[in-house]
Amino acid sequence: MEMETENVTVKTIDIGDFMPMKEQMDYLDNDIMLSEKLVDFPHGNNRMAYRVNFFLMVACEEGEMQIHINGNPYLIRRNDILIILPTMLISETRRSTDNRVRLVGFSSKFLNRIVKKDRFSERMFFSLYQNPIRSTEGKEHSPMLHHYMALLMDKIEDTANFYRRDILQYLFSAIFCEMMNELRKHLGDVDEPKPDKSLRRAGYVFKQFLAELSKDGGIHRSVSYYADRLCYSPKYVSSIIKQVSGRTALDWINEYTVEQIKIQLKHTDKSVKEIADHFNFSNQSFFGKYVKAHLGMSPARYRLEGEG
Repeated sequence: MEMETENVTVKTIDIGDFMPMKEQMDYLDNDIMLSEKLVDFPHGNNRMAYRVNFFLMVACEEGEMQIHINGNPYLIRRNDILIILPTMLISETRRSTDNRVRLVGFSSKFLNRIVKKDRFSERMFFSLYQNPIRSTEGKEHSPMLHHYMALLMDKIEDTANFYRRDILQYLFSAIFCEMMNELRKHLGDVDEPKPDKSLRRAGYVFKQFLAELSKDGGIHRSVSYYADRLCYSPKYVSSIIKQVSGRTALDWINEYTVEQIKIQLKHTDKSVKEIADHFNFSNQSFFGKYVKAHLGMSPARYRLEGEG
């Protein structure tokens, strides 16, 4: 699905969109994709961006890749893993001539079946949202994960097995859990989850908050607005967001708004005044102060210089 946002075309991609690259894949169905040595990758630019609709791990085997995630620039080098979560926006992809990446993708439907709904999972995904790159250089990996991968590749080639797809689904489920365990070991500051009903409720409220934030597009910037949308008091919403994510609701609101402003400044031809009006600022001066407070420069300067 393609959507025109001013001068930027945003295309939502799912696992099925990799079908034209099937020959480069070791395994591909509607829920799972695996490629040990993919040589191609969706190339966003300043006129095209991709909204990823599934969980994607990109392991850099050789060379390097420059990519913007939600408008922020990242450089992925050998032994780095980029984790792209559902709804993330990728654009301006550039790769060195020797770049080779390994891809493992899981559909949202697949994740909903196997991801454990607890406090740790919530905070882990929020951490990945903030920092989607993990370096594996010099780190020991789970021997069990290697065993799973060897068994997986063996079953992929076992095309005569009547239960092949079912077996692969279970193996991929196990591999995903092993990968999450690896991430857990490298996120040592995350508290152990507790089987508390109130925490499940908190996680639900936080998800609803993020959904409303995404739908709004950065136009409203007060906690009270989102509290009204969720039918809770601002104090309750603030407390829940802080409890679940370790950050304030206003932090999330401002971060999301700034990301949307950055996209408008860098990827549209709208004037600064038009962008200020779009985000419901009372005047251009107030908009300029807001941008400078969060980006350290004026809107016009950011449009020219960006973040390098």
